[in-house]
Amino acid sequence: MSPFTPSLPGSSAPQSPRIVIVGGGFGGLYTALYLQKYRHLRHSSITLIEPRERFLFTPLLYEVLTEEMSLWEVAPPYVTLLAGTNIQWRQDWADHIDLEQQRVTLRQGDGLAYDYLVVATGMKTLQLPIPGIQDHAITFRSLGDVVQVKRRLDQLAQAAHPVAVTVLGAGASGVELATKVADRLGKKAQVRLVDRGDQILKPFARGLRRQAMQALRQRNVELHLQAQVEAVGPAMVRLDGVEVPSHLTLWATGAEPWPWLGTAVATNAQGQVQVQPTLQLGDYFNVFAVGDIASQDRVTPNTAQNAYQAAAAVAKSLANLTRQRAPKPFRYLHLGDMLALGKGVGGVWSFGLSFGGRLGGLVRRAVYIFRMPTARHRFKVARQALRQLVQGLFKMARRGPRKLRQGLLKVARRVQS
Repeated sequence: MSPFTPSLPGSSAPQSPRIVIVGGGFGGLYTALYLQKYRHLRHSSITLIEPRERFLFTPLLYEVLTEEMSLWEVAPPYVTLLAGTNIQWRQDWADHIDLEQQRVTLRQGDGLAYDYLVVATGMKTLQLPIPGIQDHAITFRSLGDVVQVKRRLDQLAQAAHPVAVTVLGAGASGVELATKVADRLGKKAQVRLVDRGDQILKPFARGLRRQAMQALRQRNVELHLQAQVEAVGPAMVRLDGVEVPSHLTLWATGAEPWPWLGTAVATNAQGQVQVQPTLQLGDYFNVFAVGDIASQDRVTPNTAQNAYQAAAAVAKSLANLTRQRAPKPFRYLHLGDMLALGKGVGGVWSFGLSFGGRLGGLVRRAVYIFRMPTARHRFKVARQALRQLVQGLFKMARRGPRKLRQGLLKVARRVQS
């Protein structure tokens, strides 16, 4: 079969193709939205299968904990994001994919036939054989997790006694959680960051690791490297045989792909689906895998950055296929890394340039606002950020011209730091 055959052997590209997308995360939602760029696909049938009510812009979830952003900004409803498009949202679970019959079975509603399929089911929290972790630790992957962690932090902030928080995992999510929680609770809390490895942020650039270490030290976060978590209780964690208090334990130790649904396909040791350079699936050239579920010969990171780049490539390939043209290989371009390192503070590394502090926080937030899924939502979030800035300046102005000047100078110094 030709690598750009649009459907099953002997078929031709349909005039109004049925495109089904399984999963509404970065890979799936952005593929659907990028398809809107192609005029000849605006009257095709595009269906997005996603059981959640809201899309989660995961890189900015940490700002909710420190009340820098609201849930509506980082978790907009799909019905709002897809308004004015020809994308049909099916709030349901995909239970089975029949690659031979080109059909997706849904858990609640009628199944869907497709001419082209995009699978972007993403990742789930990596399960660990630690007693008590399922019952007493909270992950940070879903909207429910964000609400639960925020509620618990609000309770701990009102506690009359000192509190302890343990973050399991010193990757990007763990470091961001530790610094944000430390700023949210202040001096009354002892935040502990635990990892089995010998360093934090192991795959990241040295400059970004250095900024993260500085942020952790400034917030007096205890760093426990090469440490073994043996058990998690309702108010404690056992580390290397010693029980330490933990009024909140956050689980940020990694992820694994959701299992492939239906017809057996080739996968790697991590359970990711093996795809062609074009992100097409083996012999099923009308099926694409996007984001964390996909594995190429060339290793790419399991990040939002990779997912939305792949989404743009797949949308273009689908536009080509529906015009009887060949899809092009996806080439991931690593633009850099960004981390939240406390309230209003961030770290940025891009093409060898590294900077942090308030400037890093401003750049990180601006870049992510620009990357939000629709122009309408970007505008609303940017307007809210500008409103917060103006309100801050007005508060300083009300304290008098001298206070305003001092405040602006203080902001300038922090931006330069």
